[in-house]
Amino acid sequence: MLREENAKIEFERMADPCVCVSHRDLAGRGIIVCGGGLRYFTCAWVCINILRHRGCLLPIQLWHLGPSEVPNDARKLLAALNVECVDAHEIRKEHSARILNGWELKPYAMIHCRFREVLLLDADNVAVVDPTFLFDIPEYKRDGAVFWPDFNRLSLARPIWELTGVPYRDEPEFETGQILVDKVRCAKALALTMWMNEHSDFWYRYIHGDKETFHMAWRKLEQPYAMPSRGIHRLSGTMCQHDFAGQRIFQHRNMKKWTLGKNPHVPGFEFEEICVGFIEQLRPHVRELRGIPTFDKELSAALLDRVVTYHRVGHDRRKMVMCADGTIGLGQDRMERFWGVRLEGDSRILEIYGDDGITARLEPQTGDSTTWCGAWLVYERMPLEISVVSDAAAVSA
Repeated sequence: MLREENAKIEFERMADPCVCVSHRDLAGRGIIVCGGGLRYFTCAWVCINILRHRGCLLPIQLWHLGPSEVPNDARKLLAALNVECVDAHEIRKEHSARILNGWELKPYAMIHCRFREVLLLDADNVAVVDPTFLFDIPEYKRDGAVFWPDFNRLSLARPIWELTGVPYRDEPEFETGQILVDKVRCAKALALTMWMNEHSDFWYRYIHGDKETFHMAWRKLEQPYAMPSRGIHRLSGTMCQHDFAGQRIFQHRNMKKWTLGKNPHVPGFEFEEICVGFIEQLRPHVRELRGIPTFDKELSAALLDRVVTYHRVGHDRRKMVMCADGTIGLGQDRMERFWGVRLEGDSRILEIYGDDGITARLEPQTGDSTTWCGAWLVYERMPLEISVVSDAAAVSA
């Protein structure tokens, strides 16, 4: 990891105009969205669908980290929207990156996507209009990059100014839920941004995530950029950004990300009902998207619509309803969302799945399958017992 004493030296070396930046032949315009795993795929699904709904015909790439984040079923759903899925782990085999996590993926995807001109959107961003016009506005044509303002400004006391050697400026921080860049004109600045993100274990100690890596790189190299003068219009958990005429064009739900559960109403959020409708279209595919085995009603019959006692031995117990669609109703939590019974050889295995994958496995202890015993497979790995109490109709009794 970089240390303060050599961070300045390395930053100056990477910012040297004599350091060459190579880029392959690039052409065309496109949108990239970074988002995998069920939480961010749900957001990306809404983001991409609303772009198409608003009439956007630009090619779109969804960048993710590994095949588990966007399984084949998800790729099939996106193919109908003319979306290309790109696994950054595969690209990394040819174009190395020291660190490549969620925030670091954004500049990496921008650099290595096939487009010369790219609009990056966070997965939880909702476009109010077709953003294609942004590629032709005078401000972008002049400067080759557009960034949007965040709420805050970096104070003079922040050490990032000294570490980068960038003269202090009283100006907004960058809000990188949306970025528009001509990669050829901005190749050097993008390369410096990526270098900072490859050393995020150092730089993120002084700035919040990726956003100020763009800011410092552009300022260090005196690379021009445009920024709309109108600041963020705040909605509940949402940052609304504007074009250069002051009209709303993006609604970034940074604190109210879309989920497959209940999404709270955000007053003033445009196209909210349409967005919720896109989530409803996704809901029937949730098991496949999470890599959960197909629900077998015949094998699971003994527990269908049953109220059970869910007993984490030595910890707690609660009632739970094993719904007939393979979800958990009453008593569900982030570690217990889905269930199902499958065969493993000649044995029946009850599996419980949560937001992050499989949580527990149990086997029947009685011939009528009213009692199951097993263990959590994560965290405390405590013993687990599930026993049938009644039909779901009696849950209120």
